Amino acid sequence: MSAAAVRRAPALVTQFAVPPSPFGMVERPRLTQRVQAGIQRPVTLVCAPAGSGKTALVATSVERAAWVTLEATEDEPGRLWDAVLTALDLAGAVPPDSALAGLAAPVNDSRDTFMPLLVNALAALPEPVVLVLDDVHVLRSRGCLAQLAFLLLHTPDTLRLVMTARSDPPLPLHVLRVRGRLEEIRATDLAFTRDEAKALLEAHGLTLEDELIEALHTRTEGWGAGLRLAALSLQGRDDPATFVAEFAGDDRVVADYLLAEVLDRQPPKLRAFLLRTSLVDRICGSLADALTGDTHGADTLAMLERTNGFVLGVDGHREWFRYHRLFGKLLRTRAERELHAKLATLHARAARWYAERCAAVEALEHAVLAGEHDLAVEVVAAHWFDLYVRGDAAAVRELLTKVPAERLERDAELSAALACAALDVGDTDSAELHMAHAEQADHPDSRRRRYLETMALAGLGIARLEGDFDAALRAADALLAEAATHAGPEEDGAREALVHAMLGETALWAHDLERAGQELHKAVAGARAHQLDYVAVSALSYLALHDVMLHGPADDQGHGQQAIELAARRGWCKIPQTACAHAALALHAFYDLRPADAAEHLERARGAAARLRRRQLDFVIAHLDARMHGAGGEPKLGIRVLDDYEALHRHHGPPLVYERGAVAAMRARLQIQDGALEEAALTLASVEDDRSMAVTAADARLALASGDPAEAVELLEPAGDQLAMHAVTRVETLVLLAISYHENGEPGRATRALEDALALAEGNRHRWPFLELGRPMEELLRHQIRAGTAHRALVGELLDAFADRAPATRHVAPLLEPLSEREQAILRYLPTALSNREIAAELFVTTNTVKTHLRSIYRKLDVARRREAVERARDLRLLSSRR
Repeated sequence: MSAAAVRRAPALVTQFAVPPSPFGMVERPRLTQRVQAGIQRPVTLVCAPAGSGKTALVATSVERAAWVTLEATEDEPGRLWDAVLTALDLAGAVPPDSALAGLAAPVNDSRDTFMPLLVNALAALPEPVVLVLDDVHVLRSRGCLAQLAFLLLHTPDTLRLVMTARSDPPLPLHVLRVRGRLEEIRATDLAFTRDEAKALLEAHGLTLEDELIEALHTRTEGWGAGLRLAALSLQGRDDPATFVAEFAGDDRVVADYLLAEVLDRQPPKLRAFLLRTSLVDRICGSLADALTGDTHGADTLAMLERTNGFVLGVDGHREWFRYHRLFGKLLRTRAERELHAKLATLHARAARWYAERCAAVEALEHAVLAGEHDLAVEVVAAHWFDLYVRGDAAAVRELLTKVPAERLERDAELSAALACAALDVGDTDSAELHMAHAEQADHPDSRRRRYLETMALAGLGIARLEGDFDAALRAADALLAEAATHAGPEEDGAREALVHAMLGETALWAHDLERAGQELHKAVAGARAHQLDYVAVSALSYLALHDVMLHGPADDQGHGQQAIELAARRGWCKIPQTACAHAALALHAFYDLRPADAAEHLERARGAAARLRRRQLDFVIAHLDARMHGAGGEPKLGIRVLDDYEALHRHHGPPLVYERGAVAAMRARLQIQDGALEEAALTLASVEDDRSMAVTAADARLALASGDPAEAVELLEPAGDQLAMHAVTRVETLVLLAISYHENGEPGRATRALEDALALAEGNRHRWPFLELGRPMEELLRHQIRAGTAHRALVGELLDAFADRAPATRHVAPLLEPLSEREQAILRYLPTALSNREIAAELFVTTNTVKTHLRSIYRKLDVARRREAVERARDLRLLSSRR
């Protein structure tokens, strides 16, 4: 399938067709040569007032081009570049295997990266292409102009850009002039010469005396539209001299003349046809029939195109037509006066015609003009979701603003849709207000299922921002269960894919990993089946995080990489939906001992997540960042990361259910690593009611650091029976238990616990929990080899990793503050298996006194744990080096 096939369909495909030559077209070689010579430069601008012949000149001068006739609806970056990509594809300029074939128009936050991707893709084309942007003056938004300016300044050699405009667009034309990269054709160039004016009149079957041609040329100043209108009006007149004498080229006189002398001279039936069909921008036979109530619209349009210059064909098949812009404007002005009582009916007919053909924007515009608010609601209800599911919530908001607010409040589904659109920009207050309106509004049985599903989506969206995921799941399940009892569309796979994606994401943050996996797999399958790449990127990203949480780095399904590659193909590298994929890949790399890859993905995750500011995702990133700082020997920086996270979200609602304990546990680990045992004890005391494995493991680490392995064993043994939420937590618990048993003088139990940890790590590839315990774990692993293990390859891999991490030379810093006699006495007991209580009994002091001296010993030795104190004391020869 080509890239164009999955893009949003343009309002009318005729905007991509090179316009045919108008009736009575005159060849003007001097201008044709200018255009063809200009195409040798990167940019050509044809700039002149309306009716100067800009479009006709370019259309007849360029043999093969990707053509876009710009409309006001393209004044939005996504629509503008969607039209450009479609035009390039229709022109045959996009090879199927090229980067351009996979590029999608920018959505939301991918706009920052789209233009470099487009320029690079164009530069890689095998053959040069001419791109014509007709009527650039309709582009006024800052986003469109900034991106077009980028293309002008970075036009690759494979692109020749031709623009037409009524006035100078606010683009860096001066830079292009200085660089010699711009060809300009202005109004003075386009003005007809006397000889060209004569040829134009002759092409319309008129032979005038030279003085009349000179007078007409002087009065019109060579303005093409004025000459053409004069030529059409002169046909059949017996007094051309009088006409020429009274004709003037200023807009008001031309307008008055057209109304008085041209339109009023038409037969009544044709005059009525012109007025009624002028209400739409472009007209075809069936649309003309809908507006006139006749059945000969196509024949009438074809006749008008052949016989005068007011009706112009806009496609090669002569199916679609438009009125000359000046004439069309005058027709609409006249229609507003003469058809005032019928305008509402005519706009309603146009709205229904467009609605039947899924042209939502045009249908809504005419429905609003007709005052047909029920029809407007039907149109929006039929089309809002297609925009939303493709990541264009901004278009949904724009669509909904066209319907009166009081009418929206009476429609349950659209009020819920407004809530979804508001949540896309983080506006929970507005979302809750819209949901309240939805609950109070009418919801017809025919649309009740869609209303309930939309309310479920809105509720899940609020949970994203406020963090009450369990409650959101329960509420969504109730709404969806009720929705399933109501009739709905036979095939609504797009809606189902988005619902599964939202349910999966919510279940993930609720730590219901089994359900999260089921929902996200369904979302990915549905998104792929319906070409919903935006939903697919999001679902794959969350599935990647689910995989690493459940299976660790052993997961080889590659969902994170799939999400990132799909986003890259579509030009969405920096959209927020990739944050979770990068976070998952960072976790994967960290656990698999690839710190450089972990740091790179973490940075990308942080950049993408900054656009969302969702607490749960920021928590995952901050937690990993803090841990990586600890792994790099920078515990203070890790603590600062946690401080920054809490400061950022202090006023963004209550903390997540699991956040308080997880942050405290990580903070305590870093404080223990930094030797701040008292601070770690205070941190853990603040969550003493939290019995999660993370907090229990942190308590055990503090006990070990305080020289009390017996307490660590007492804490960790019951935790072994708990169900671990993450694969890494279970491995961490077992390796800590092994160390605790070893330091508590229970080598047999230590061996068994370590063997259990190795068995788990064999399957999930978690390596870091072993390495972070340092030399004591290295000794245990060597003992495990001697004692016999079923995991010799893994133990060997871990010992190699320890060797890689060992310093090349060993430098022993001096002891800056000597130990007291009592501290030296207690130090001599540390290599033994005696607990703090037993050491106290040996020295006839209290256990608290032993702990106080231990803290002083650790501070003076600059260590955090008992085992480290023993190693440091041996290095300083305060203890025997005998092991």
